[in-house]
Amino acid sequence: MSEVVELIVPNSAEYHLRNPALNLTGDERERVVRFSGTYECEHAVFWTDNPRVMVLPLGWNEQWYADIHRELGLTPAPVVSPAMRTGLLVEDLLKDGEAQYELRNHLSGHDTVRLLIVGPTPETYLLAAMLRGWGLTVELDHLPEDDYWASLYLDSKVSALDLARQLPDIRVAQGMVVGNWVELRGALRAMTARHGRVIARTLFGVAGDGSAVVSDTPGSVEEFLDNASRDSFFAFPILIQQFVEHAEGIGCPAADILVGEDGVEDVVWCTLTVEHGYSFRSVDVGQGALPPVWGERLTKTARELGEAAHKLGYRGWMCCDCVAGADDQLYVTEINARRSGSLHAGGLLRMWGAEKELTLSAHFMMPVADGTTYEDHIRPVFERLWKSGVRAYPTSVRALPWPDPIIAVIAAAPTAEEARQIVAGIQQGIHELAGAPSPKHPFAGGAPEPVEVPVPSGA
Repeated sequence: MSEVVELIVPNSAEYHLRNPALNLTGDERERVVRFSGTYECEHAVFWTDNPRVMVLPLGWNEQWYADIHRELGLTPAPVVSPAMRTGLLVEDLLKDGEAQYELRNHLSGHDTVRLLIVGPTPETYLLAAMLRGWGLTVELDHLPEDDYWASLYLDSKVSALDLARQLPDIRVAQGMVVGNWVELRGALRAMTARHGRVIARTLFGVAGDGSAVVSDTPGSVEEFLDNASRDSFFAFPILIQQFVEHAEGIGCPAADILVGEDGVEDVVWCTLTVEHGYSFRSVDVGQGALPPVWGERLTKTARELGEAAHKLGYRGWMCCDCVAGADDQLYVTEINARRSGSLHAGGLLRMWGAEKELTLSAHFMMPVADGTTYEDHIRPVFERLWKSGVRAYPTSVRALPWPDPIIAVIAAAPTAEEARQIVAGIQQGIHELAGAPSPKHPFAGGAPEPVEVPVPSGA
């Protein structure tokens, strides 16, 4: 038998849908299954350079996959793609005998499989049991099944409030938790009268869905209630907190935290770009993502939260999202008990051994024009960069045929500003070849402004 092989299963959609308290229906559920269940899965290509087998949903571009591995100097990992019955990756794999047969062949010759996932669900433990049934030793990169409750608990936004009561150095915004429409209406009126602006959030949201900012402007409360009544994300209980005004030029600090058997093993700095105060758009990752003073505050907070999670039995990656307040204080907004959307950037930094030298800027929804293709419009832009030694990569190119097509882009440079400039130059280059996206594209205003892109030193 040979070395350990990693089995990478980016189970984003089923993770987001796993909680029995969240019953998404209609367009909201379809959007999560489509976006998290297919689009985001391609980021897992950057998680690790160890011997591995990938499970990806159907629809990945073979030319893109070969290009990424060539530019990273890696042998392309074999890919298993189960038939898409539900759009939930693990569930579809468990129902597809042919895909299981293919996977078993790829894992043969190894005696130990390390299972790498976005986050635990009941189905991932079934997958681990199936692998053990094949005679394999299975190592989980997350908590054991008996401690699964801790993942559910920590992922609820209420957990941050609980931990703030226990940990004196953890700060959260003032808030209320309400359990019905009558309480919600009254609490919104009371809180907006007191604070001017508040943010209302369900306990289990996805990238800003399930959140809204409400103000004391006449009609704002009623408009929110009307919208929330038609959005299945807005299930009770709902958390209402004072909207913390953001410090200028900082973004929203966040930290990826690795919790091992002995406690916190790693903290990775991130800063999120959000729209409307809550909708996630991009992230810078690495020690250059934040000014040192905010990075030190974030590290202290992340370690305290990670150690508290460890005492509950939690193991694996988790992240905490924060706000850098205009009052010079760091506020925790939520804990996500899973791999964050930025961990593919952290994976590249670890792969290169460049955690202190490079910063990565990852943009998740770059709009492109209808008819844009990877081969004709995207690949040529990146080939020019690769020949110049620039570390920049496209991902999630499977969304090119969608209505309102998008791609994701990641770029590395010594500074966050240089990395963002590379992303802006990529956008400009794609638009020059394929044309600009429609002004009606939902993300047409969310990408960086085009600039002349230097080749960064050390990139």
